[in-house]
Amino acid sequence: MTKQWTTRVVPLVLAVALAAGLGMAADPAAAQRLPGTGKTLTFSFTNWTGDWLPTMVSKVLVEDYLGYRVEIVDLTVPVTYAMIAAGEVDVFADAFFPNQNALLRGYQRDLEVISWHYTDTVRGWVVPTWFAQEYGIETIQDLNDPQIAKLLDRDGDGYGDLYGCEVGWTCYDQLEFKLQEYGLNRLYRQIDASEQMVNFAVQGALQSGQPVLFYGWTPDWLFAVYPYPDVVTILKDAVGAWPDDEVPNQYGFPPGRAGILVHRDFQRRHPEAYRLLSQVSVPLEAVNESVYRQVVLGETSDRDLERHAREWIEANRQTVDGWLKAAGLR
Repeated sequence: MTKQWTTRVVPLVLAVALAAGLGMAADPAAAQRLPGTGKTLTFSFTNWTGDWLPTMVSKVLVEDYLGYRVEIVDLTVPVTYAMIAAGEVDVFADAFFPNQNALLRGYQRDLEVISWHYTDTVRGWVVPTWFAQEYGIETIQDLNDPQIAKLLDRDGDGYGDLYGCEVGWTCYDQLEFKLQEYGLNRLYRQIDASEQMVNFAVQGALQSGQPVLFYGWTPDWLFAVYPYPDVVTILKDAVGAWPDDEVPNQYGFPPGRAGILVHRDFQRRHPEAYRLLSQVSVPLEAVNESVYRQVVLGETSDRDLERHAREWIEANRQTVDGWLKAAGLR
């Protein structure tokens, strides 16, 4: 989901009004002067639908219970790391690893992950299950067949199409590494397109029963609409080639995990926000649901995205109250 704005701001007054309108009033202590009153925190959003729920849950909590004003800025991942290190951005609420390991290592003197959301995500090369069964495709290595590549050539350029990631995303480089490592680059080309364009192409192929090869991951909506292994098959990787020292799973990719990234000086500058955000942990199934609601149901407005967060907070009130208590807000 691409947003064409540079900043996205929902003031505290509107946040509290929305909460009241939904029957989810902010904490009574909000009537007092809170430690973040008059202060602004800047959060980064990196043009990934999976970013939204962790970002908005974090935003709502620091606004409602600490009084901060939160501004969300649209940045690329490398710029996000550089801006946090420079003190221009405060929080990246959905840093994803191991894809961003190299960036974190590069800024390890300045940045730290203070909380983890989810772990053990699934990633891999995916084909329709009927296609895998009909042509006996079980592994990535089974794709090394000119006839299979021809069937997967959707744009007619003589190469099989792998719907992968945008240039600039770490997964683009990871897929290029595997194409070259397995000699598949002589038969296939990775399609460089936005997440939205890839989703559109993949959904069209799956709905019409056409062969398609794509890189799938969680959190995402595709596996909710087209579950594996019934509708789609994630190909195993019998070799497990990987560009660094991470250990790949049976699908050839290390399990992913997401966390909250801040500057190492954040605790000193915003101690209450540090204590609260250190407790925030949004589970994978909740993020999957949010992505589904955005992409499939079209719930992408500012109001929708904040509503997703507030509904999740209320549905998990005991968990959230535990975070608040641990942060000294209960």
